[in-house]
Amino acid sequence: IQISSPHLLATYLMECATRFHKFYDSCRVLDAEPEIRSERLKILRATGIIVKQGLSLLGVGAPEKM
Repeated sequence: IQISSPHLLATYLMECATRFHKFYDSCRVLDAEPEIRSERLKILRATGIIVKQGLSLLGVGAPEKM
């Protein structure tokens, strides 16, 4: 797949990462109640998928862990 406007995807990924960072900074994940923890872990996994696939489309590798 060739992206005609890669800057749009890069901007989206940066916004996604910024929002994720704010979420992770303000919401306890592992210390939360089990039901809340489960839902927050879903957010973490979904964000990881989005960032990994977006970086792949841009031809940039992503580390497995940070």
